[in-house]
Amino acid sequence: MKNGKNQIFYNIIGIFFSGGILYFGYRLITYFISKIDSIDANILIALIAGTVTITGYFITRYFEKKKIIEQQIREQKIPVYEEFIEFFFKLFRNTKEKAEIDTNERNDFMWRMNKKSILWLSDKTFKSYVTWKNMSIKFADTEVKSEAENIKMLQLFEQLLLDFREDIGHKNKNIQKGDLFSLFITDWEKYRNRK
Repeated sequence: MKNGKNQIFYNIIGIFFSGGILYFGYRLITYFISKIDSIDANILIALIAGTVTITGYFITRYFEKKKIIEQQIREQKIPVYEEFIEFFFKLFRNTKEKAEIDTNERNDFMWRMNKKSILWLSDKTFKSYVTWKNMSIKFADTEVKSEAENIKMLQLFEQLLLDFREDIGHKNKNIQKGDLFSLFITDWEKYRNRK
């Protein structure tokens, strides 16, 4: 209860403080506007130039800082995406070679990926990952899978890979549906336009 009262008190002080700053700024601007006729033109030009320079400096610093943060986040995402793609290439290879897929290894990988996705996936990619994961669980529980269901799952997976690429800075320009799958599914061309 005491913390709630303290928070209300600090909010009220914050409102008054913000209001005081706004009022002071308003008074300062109106003062300068009323005295603009009596200010020497050279001083006015210097004030405008100084304001533009200072504003430009802070805007530039803001965008530089934002770019550095985005770069640091991108550097954390790339190993996560590489691990994901490496694991699924292994699964596709095992399926093609009719090799056993270790269920424990797959489950461990998905737990790791779920944890990493919370921190490193962008909003769009996270949503795409969750959609693909949920559909994968339903798909795995279906005993008889139709060709349409198989294709739908592959298309969701491809969209996830495209979102990974976009997330690390690729434009995905001129990449058509099925282009990524044609790298490791040799007969994907015949399924490309099916839904």
